[in-house]
Amino acid sequence: MESRISEKYFQEFVLAYDRSAPQSIRLNSKKPTDVYHELKSVAWFSDGKYLDEKKQFITDPLWHAGTYYVQEASSMILAEIFKQIYGDESPKRALDLCAAPGGKSTLLQSLLDENSVLVANEVIKPRAQILKENHIRLGISENLIITQNDPKQFSKLEEFFDYIQIDAPCSGEGMFRKDETALREWSEANCNLCCERSKRILADTLPALAKDGYLVYSTCTFDPDENENLMEWASENFDLTSVKLDFPEEWGISQMELNGVWGYYFYPHKVEGEGLFVSVMKKNSGLGLFHPENGKKPKSVQIASLIPSENVIQEKEKLIWETEELRKVKNFINHKLNIVYSGIELGEIKGKDFIPAQALACFYKHLHIFPEVDVKAETALQFLRGNDPQLDLDQKGIYLLTYQNHGLGFVKFIGNRSNNYYPKPWRIKNY
Repeated sequence: MESRISEKYFQEFVLAYDRSAPQSIRLNSKKPTDVYHELKSVAWFSDGKYLDEKKQFITDPLWHAGTYYVQEASSMILAEIFKQIYGDESPKRALDLCAAPGGKSTLLQSLLDENSVLVANEVIKPRAQILKENHIRLGISENLIITQNDPKQFSKLEEFFDYIQIDAPCSGEGMFRKDETALREWSEANCNLCCERSKRILADTLPALAKDGYLVYSTCTFDPDENENLMEWASENFDLTSVKLDFPEEWGISQMELNGVWGYYFYPHKVEGEGLFVSVMKKNSGLGLFHPENGKKPKSVQIASLIPSENVIQEKEKLIWETEELRKVKNFINHKLNIVYSGIELGEIKGKDFIPAQALACFYKHLHIFPEVDVKAETALQFLRGNDPQLDLDQKGIYLLTYQNHGLGFVKFIGNRSNNYYPKPWRIKNY
């Protein structure tokens, strides 16, 4: 590192690891709240905010309502990169290959046009469930499919995506001050292992990128073999051209160039954030974005609890909200990938009753007609712990509980008490 950043700044780099990284959040623009707007903004993303002091988010109802996501500031640069690549346009179909826990994929979802489809993938099953939970909580998933697949399975989808982002598993040097495990497990052998693994990931995934499509590759390491050397290898083997980005000098982002390959480093002594590397490539060869057929449209379903829409369909006992664009993508990949979640789960039919799903409570648009009850923080926390929130209501039935007018979840008031529909895995424990 001393040879890379010069002896003059090396001591500053070392000392940066004795300081705690600033804690930051990303506001959800589709669920606006005034609570955090006065905080200092992240330089490269105005909806990113630095907190004045460390915070326990698990007891904040606004976090449970999806009004913000706890995300490391450096990662938010993806929004600026997206802006520089596309301007006011948007890709048709995007893939986040290594998406869990969901910071970068929910950010990408917020940037996409409502007619664009996002496939967010995670290879490890428990992490895929966390990814699903975080997307549902933020409630911005207009056209979302969550998959749980090894990267090699995406090679079947030739030129299916015009945007792919890969936050590659890496040796983690940029996370040393945040994650003691990363520091403890670091070795040159592990760096080499990560480099070879990333080559396999790129080789398996790049067939799925369409001609003129973009690859945004990132790591949280400073190892050149996992970063610019790897991007040079990719450009030589897959007919990619490096894209030069333009960041203001005052942001502190370090630009580098290697044989026509551009990369950008976030060093902890120069930016208010953790370590990061990012590079953008454009694909030159191919036939262009593949367009799947429309296929047969399922019959739409209407029930009294939901606002009428042709996008409401039934799959077995469950009701799903899905657009035509989402349906085309889902039908095409259905037998090629393992789909964990798709569209917006509205609820299920049990006998004569409709039981609403958590995604219906969290979605930023109103798709239902259930009455709402806005509650104070103490009552909200009772509900979020899975308890009876002790509501004083006149009529029996299902209600959406909100906090500061943002959906938390559903209860069924049965007279002297309420049944809590908040998902058991989501409930607050030990706080």
